[in-house]
Amino acid sequence: MKISAGDVASGMAAVEDYRKATGVDAEYLDAVGWLARGAAMLGRRDLARDLIGELHREIQEETQELLVPLGAAIEVEGRLLADHDGRGPALRFLNDALSRAKAPALRSRIYKNIHLLSLEGQPPPPLAASEFVGAVPPALDSLRGKPVLLFFWAFWCGDCKAQSASLARVWEKYRPKGLQVITATRFYGSVGEKPATPAEEKAEVERVWKENYAGLAGVPTIIDTETMVRYGASATPTFVLVDRRGVVRLYTPTRLSEAELSRRIDAVLAEGA
Repeated sequence: MKISAGDVASGMAAVEDYRKATGVDAEYLDAVGWLARGAAMLGRRDLARDLIGELHREIQEETQELLVPLGAAIEVEGRLLADHDGRGPALRFLNDALSRAKAPALRSRIYKNIHLLSLEGQPPPPLAASEFVGAVPPALDSLRGKPVLLFFWAFWCGDCKAQSASLARVWEKYRPKGLQVITATRFYGSVGEKPATPAEEKAEVERVWKENYAGLAGVPTIIDTETMVRYGASATPTFVLVDRRGVVRLYTPTRLSEAELSRRIDAVLAEGA
């Protein structure tokens, strides 16, 4: 809340008080990661670098409980490099971090930052349909000549569900003009707060899809971890728009308004076949 209000100083004070009372733990380091992101967004580069330095000193290795602050440190450092030194050094740093990352969540977050700098204007990664619900997902190559909208989501994601109505309207509007929509998610290992088998989770994906995305009936849903990781879908929803030539024209790890989605699809359609 303090960061969203631009009040980094109050956030720093609260985090300092927490450390004095509790010490350095995963929650403290997560808060430092948020402070680093806030400082970077507000243009306080020196403070952001100091906070990144603290994260790197405290996080000696990748562990499950420290994936979020470690990812924050990598993300902010990449953004600072891109702003100060340009895209090339930032991409080299991010690709080096990717080569060491192991957990899907961390690899996905790093890929997200790589794609924000480089995916638009490039061919999209392939889609691997190891599991799916609904229609059989087509290969992207088979859709050359048609615009393709990819929607990456999670069955527990409130922002994804909130996007469903506008996405359905967009699909209905542009489907007669050749727009293809493919969605993708992955197994997260649980349903609610209980561990779940892949079969149980697939059933939950199918249930949530039918209940919350009825306007997208007939649209295939891929369930594949590597696809989600390779597209950097650490934030859900994530949108990717591919033009008729098979080139990514939009990559955004956030919700989009119906107006913005329509504007971007109109631009692709206006280019002709």
